[in-house]
Amino acid sequence: MSRAERARLIIIPSLLVAVLGLLLSSNNATRTVHAFSSGPPAGYTAAPGEEPEACAEYHVPSDAGTGHISITAPQTYVPGQTYPITVSHTNADLTRMRWGFELTVLDTSDEKAGNLQNTDGLTQVLNNAGPNSARQYIEHTAAGTFIGQQNTASWTCNWTAPATDVGIVTFYAAGNQANNDGNTSGDYIYKTLVTSAPFSATPDYDLTVTPSLRAVVPSGSAKYTVTITPSAGFSGIVNLSATGLPAGASASFNPASVNITNASAVTSTLTITTNPGTPLGEYPITVEALSTSLMHARQVTLKVISPSSVDLYVTKSV
Repeated sequence: MSRAERARLIIIPSLLVAVLGLLLSSNNATRTVHAFSSGPPAGYTAAPGEEPEACAEYHVPSDAGTGHISITAPQTYVPGQTYPITVSHTNADLTRMRWGFELTVLDTSDEKAGNLQNTDGLTQVLNNAGPNSARQYIEHTAAGTFIGQQNTASWTCNWTAPATDVGIVTFYAAGNQANNDGNTSGDYIYKTLVTSAPFSATPDYDLTVTPSLRAVVPSGSAKYTVTITPSAGFSGIVNLSATGLPAGASASFNPASVNITNASAVTSTLTITTNPGTPLGEYPITVEALSTSLMHARQVTLKVISPSSVDLYVTKSV
């Protein structure tokens, strides 16, 4: 064997080892980048057919920590009509300093329902994605992670309902409340869902209550906006009430009844007042709207907190 042949037998295997080592080291270097600051891959909403622990695989298990995620969506929809959809995070833990989410909308067959549209640079749409490449998702962008922001974050997009009545649709969302330390350790994953049913062709009305969560101290008060939206020619008096109040708390509506006389939505302000003895805690409050023949209910959350607690909610505008 010549000197040149011996050199070639040594150099070629050495090059192969070097290339393989480079590929492996490159793969290992990217495995830790799963915080998805520019938006996660499709399939991270905990919807049917997705990997159940897709997010929690890289972060603290879902629903750890003290945070909350919610979806604001229409309780009912009219085919072809467009609605604003909002995903919101809240967490009084001041170590939460970066935020993210992903949302999808499915019908009862777990197939894409309607069409999602981003309205600003804080969100982006993924089409023909997820299981069987047949779903649509909307999620945060890098600009939509709100670096350094504490207590809360939210994103709003548009959703156009299916062109025809497809029955109940479900909005699935999961979100990350991160500590912004540059890796996945200590990040908290939360998930939620809400449903929307098609509007009836018979006279009816829709009840919405915003926001979904309010914090209050003993001897304080919290306000919610209650909206009654008529459809299909509904008219008449709708009486409002609230149940599930904590001990020592009272509820009042202004006005206590709304009179629907045309197709315009009517609002009332719900005020929940606590006294010094109201226990601390989180309470589901059921708001009911009752007419002569119809009754609708919507649930919101009231959180009673200590005045000396750091668990105070700060409303921020993005």
